[in-house]
Amino acid sequence: MERYEEVFFSLLRSGLWGTSPEIPEGFDEWGKVVQLAKTQSVLGIVGDVMLSDGTIASKLSPELKSKVKTFIMANMMTHGKLNGVLVKVVGELNAAGIPSVLLKGQGLAQYYPKPELRQCGDIDLYVGLDNYAASYDVLKPLATEIDDRKALEVGKHYDLFVGRIAVEIHRYTDQYPTSRLNRIYQEVSLKGLNSGLVPVEFAGMPVNTPSDEYNAFYVFSHLFHHFLINGLGARHLCDWMFFLKSRAEYIDRKSLRTILESLDMLEPWQAFGSVLVSHLGMPAEDFPFYDSSNQRKVSKIVRRLIDEGNFGKERAVYKKRGSIYLLNKTWAMFAHIFRSFGLLSLFPRHSFRQIWHTISSGFAKVWNDAKIRFGR
Repeated sequence: MERYEEVFFSLLRSGLWGTSPEIPEGFDEWGKVVQLAKTQSVLGIVGDVMLSDGTIASKLSPELKSKVKTFIMANMMTHGKLNGVLVKVVGELNAAGIPSVLLKGQGLAQYYPKPELRQCGDIDLYVGLDNYAASYDVLKPLATEIDDRKALEVGKHYDLFVGRIAVEIHRYTDQYPTSRLNRIYQEVSLKGLNSGLVPVEFAGMPVNTPSDEYNAFYVFSHLFHHFLINGLGARHLCDWMFFLKSRAEYIDRKSLRTILESLDMLEPWQAFGSVLVSHLGMPAEDFPFYDSSNQRKVSKIVRRLIDEGNFGKERAVYKKRGSIYLLNKTWAMFAHIFRSFGLLSLFPRHSFRQIWHTISSGFAKVWNDAKIRFGR
């Protein structure tokens, strides 16, 4: 690992846990640290440490300081906008008698020491299959832009924008690559999204989030899904870690382990847990089902994390796009397939299932996306 990468993780741990950062004597690659924090979607956390530590701040150029300050201020304002849109959308759904569950994102931000430093994304709300079409009709007048997934009924969600804030309305949270695993996953999801819900308050409005056992699993399942397909960033891991830390006393570990074993996810859970312990500073005793025999996998996971960036946005498939939409989508599909082949040594069963699933469903997704983009 390069020195600036080690410094990045030291600063990230400092921001997450309040520890003192360890900076090598004479280190001066601060621009590389900022760029890496940006590609990992944790610049708010890392940048806050850089600006708050007087010794580090004195070594930053005025331009770099300004860049970090501007980012943090913009991110804090975006949190306010996201929370405002969330309250508005949930309020409209509530008024129409449509229950919703907040997934990931702003719900997980509440567990950070400084929620406003978590880099913002979009808003994901689960409404279920029965309310999927009705929610479209309710939210269409609110949207500045909305896609046509309600009419086509493809994919797991439809998208809308309220101003510049993206909102995804889900009829299901994910699909697993075999019929048996998918059946189990949908059963687990329905239970976790309809019972034991955990309300989180936004501007005086309680917004439901999933049950603790399901959320612990779902946040991991979501990040592992991205790891298999396109890549993930440190923000995914921070989200998962702080949820596990904050809700530890409420998570039924026996139920959680049953979910993991029934979906063949215990092995990757433990491997990524070792990353939390070795690189993000989580105490081993606080991680459910910690297994120390994953060091070979840890180094390879972290290397991909650094090289590929959040959601794999540093990969060529995203950085070198052509002008022809269908060719871009097809190229991306094949790039994801070949990437999954490269993960067979890490997670052979999971990678093989993902490859087959991508091949079997990929062309249908390209065709459906084309219909949404260009019309029937």
